[in-house]
Amino acid sequence: MREKELRALMKDLGLNEYEVRAYLTLIKRGALTAGELATLSKVPQPRIYDVIRTLMSKGFVTTSGSRPKKVIPVEPARVLDAMKERYEQKISLVREELEKLYTPIEETETVLVVKSKITLEDYIKKAIQNVKLHLSIAAPLPIIEKFGEELRKKQKAEIHIFAYGKGDVPKVGRTVKIREVGDPLIVIQDRELGIYAPYDALTTSGSSLYGYALIIEDQNLLFMFDRYFYHVLWPTGKTIYHEERKLELPREYLRIRELVEDIKNFNLVGYKVEVFGKFVKTRKTAHITGRIAGFFESEGKVISNITIETFNGKRYVVGGWNSSLEDIEAERIILKGR
Repeated sequence: MREKELRALMKDLGLNEYEVRAYLTLIKRGALTAGELATLSKVPQPRIYDVIRTLMSKGFVTTSGSRPKKVIPVEPARVLDAMKERYEQKISLVREELEKLYTPIEETETVLVVKSKITLEDYIKKAIQNVKLHLSIAAPLPIIEKFGEELRKKQKAEIHIFAYGKGDVPKVGRTVKIREVGDPLIVIQDRELGIYAPYDALTTSGSSLYGYALIIEDQNLLFMFDRYFYHVLWPTGKTIYHEERKLELPREYLRIRELVEDIKNFNLVGYKVEVFGKFVKTRKTAHITGRIAGFFESEGKVISNITIETFNGKRYVVGGWNSSLEDIEAERIILKGR
């Protein structure tokens, strides 16, 4: 190892430049007077006594009792072993104290904080490209316009658009609403990905957000944002476009509300359905087939469910996301025909 590298390592151990010079000079030359040490190590004379005192306090040197007094280097192995022991004691003490203060946090990695507009827009694009059945977007009009072409490619999915601002909104969803007053940006893709950003976060002109945006995969948070979208935002917008589609079977539903709407519009009582989900009480996997025997929709569509009669005569009330009053929480429902 070159002396330059050795000097750098010694500095990593807590010695300054003058202390390194003095100690290296001593282990090469042996015991020296303060004057001799200053000359040979090139440590300024006014500083040499301070350097000797700090080296003594760190255990690198000692002094003789003879006259003239000499500075004597301590054997390197003894110095470093003593340093190692002191360091390990400090580490142990700090660890003990930190353990007392530490509160364990479960790392779910289901919420990501982003502060870049570019990153936020990348996630919005990803949500649109990956949608299978359902997409809800509430965003300023320029963002809806920016992703218009991506949204047009996904017209087989159920897409609901809520734009903030004034102007013509691209007709790129099953239902499109607008409101002049802004609110948070919210994107919910199937039950897999959610995006949230406070309205103020989008007001900057640069590439950074004012504050933050959240990328969410936690199911409970996604459900809360879904409720906010449909029960707080959705009723306040003006509908400017709604596609009256034809019923093409088989059709797959992620949301019970859309199925109930189609049951009413197309008189689907008696049609065959297949349900995938969980039993509400036991949380065990549920998979049933049968016919639609009835449906229910509360005022304001807060509660929507259907009743299914299986082919062996059993009846189940099937609800949507986070059902608690029904027999089954549906994750997917396939409408098959008569």
